[in-house]
Amino acid sequence: MPEPIDWDSVASEVTGYLQNLLRMDTTNPPGNERLAADYIAGVLTNEGLHSNLTESAPGRGNITARLEGGGDGLLLLGHTDVVASEPDKWIHPPFSGRLDNGYVWGRGALDMKNMVAAQLMVFLLIKRQGHTLSRDVIFAATADEEAGKGDHGVGWLLDNHPEQVEAPYVITEGGGNDFEVNGQRFYTCQTGQKGICRFRMTAEGEPGHGSRPHSDNAVVKVADAAAGLGSASLPTHVCETLRAFLNGIGKTQSSHVARKLRDVLDPDLSEEALPELPLSTQMVSGLQALLRNTASVTMLQAGQKINVIPTEATAWVDGRLVPGRTAEMFFEEIRPFTGNQVEFEVDQYSPGLEAGISSPIYATIVDVMGDHDPEAVVVPSISTGGTDAKHICPRRPDTQVYGFMPHRQESGEEEWGLIHGHNERTTVENLVFATRVLHDVVVRFCT
Repeated sequence: MPEPIDWDSVASEVTGYLQNLLRMDTTNPPGNERLAADYIAGVLTNEGLHSNLTESAPGRGNITARLEGGGDGLLLLGHTDVVASEPDKWIHPPFSGRLDNGYVWGRGALDMKNMVAAQLMVFLLIKRQGHTLSRDVIFAATADEEAGKGDHGVGWLLDNHPEQVEAPYVITEGGGNDFEVNGQRFYTCQTGQKGICRFRMTAEGEPGHGSRPHSDNAVVKVADAAAGLGSASLPTHVCETLRAFLNGIGKTQSSHVARKLRDVLDPDLSEEALPELPLSTQMVSGLQALLRNTASVTMLQAGQKINVIPTEATAWVDGRLVPGRTAEMFFEEIRPFTGNQVEFEVDQYSPGLEAGISSPIYATIVDVMGDHDPEAVVVPSISTGGTDAKHICPRRPDTQVYGFMPHRQESGEEEWGLIHGHNERTTVENLVFATRVLHDVVVRFCT
C-alpha cells in the first residue's frame, strides 16, 4: 500500500509551484509560455520523470508527460497563458505571486495556473506513491488558450504531436465551483460549453463628402443591423446539460421551487419563472444566456476621415451557440433582426459541446466529492464561455472533456469577478482542497 500523504508538506509544495508560475509573465499576446514550460520541465526532471517540451512558435512552449498504465488514458490539461492586467489597479503586483494572509495573488491565480499547479502536484504524487495504474495518466500544460483561436496550444499538439495528448477522458478548467440554493450546497462539473460563431457584418455603400448626406451610407446600414441585434429576442433552445443541471438542483428542493426550475425550460414560461428562482442575479443572467443563442456586437470599423462617407463599414459580433445549433441555423435566426443590407462572414467557428454524465469519470468525480463533502451535490453544468475543449472535440469527437477544479468560494459569487479582473487571487486552502480531490479522482479512476 502507498505511504500516507503528508498533506501539510504538500500544501507548502503546491503553493510554491503556484507562486513560481504566477511570477512568470505569460500574458497572451504574446504568450511566452516557454517560461512556464521550462520551469515545469525542470520540476519533472528533478522528480526523475521524462517530459516532452515542444514549441509551436518561438516562445510558445507546451509541456507534456506520461505515467504509463494500460492505455485508455486520462489527460490532466491546463493552460499557462494569462490575460492582460493593469498593474496600477492591483494591491499586489500581478506577477508577484505574493502570499498574503492565506491568499496567493497574481494573474492566473484562478485562471488557471492554480489548476496547473494542482495537476502537477497530483502527477508527482501518483509517481511518488508507486501506484499500479490501469490507465495512463497524462499531464499537459499548454499555450494559447486565452487568445481564442488557440493556434499554438493543445490544438497544435493534436495536429502535430497527437501521441502526447490523445486520451478518451480529459479533466481541465471550467467547473468545480460551489453555490447554494436554499441552504443546499452544490458543486458543478462542467460537461458542456456553448459554441463560438464570431463573425463580421459588412455593408457597402456609395462614398461621398460628409457635407452631402445620402441614403446609401454603409455606416448607417451597419449601425441599423447592430441595433437590430442589440434589441433582438432570440428563440429558446434547451440542451441536455442545462436540463440535467436544473433537474439536479430541483431534486433537492421543495415541489414549488422544483416546478419553477422546470418552468425555466418551457419557452412560454421561462421569462416569468427566472426572476422567481432562489438564485443569484449572476446565475439568472447565466441561465438567460444558456437558454438561447446570443450575439453581442463588440467592435465597429468604418471610415478614416470625419468628412468622408466611407465605401464600407463593418461590425464584429461575438456569437455563442447552444449545442446542436450550427452557424447556418444561427444566421437564419438573426437575419430578420439585421436586415438584408449586411453580409455575414465567419471569423471563428466551433460547435457547442456536451459530454455524457453517464461516463465512468463523471461517476468517479461524484463519488470522490461525496467523500470530501458528503452534504454537497454534484450537478453537470454548461458554460457560456469556452475552454480548450473547443480544440479537442472537433478533432477527436469521441473524447469526453470535463471541467472540474473544486473550489469553495470564500466571499460569495463575486469572487468569480476576479477572473480576468483586478486583484486575482486564490486561497491556499482552496488550492490544497482541489489538489486532494483531484488526487483521489485520478487514483480511483486510474488504479
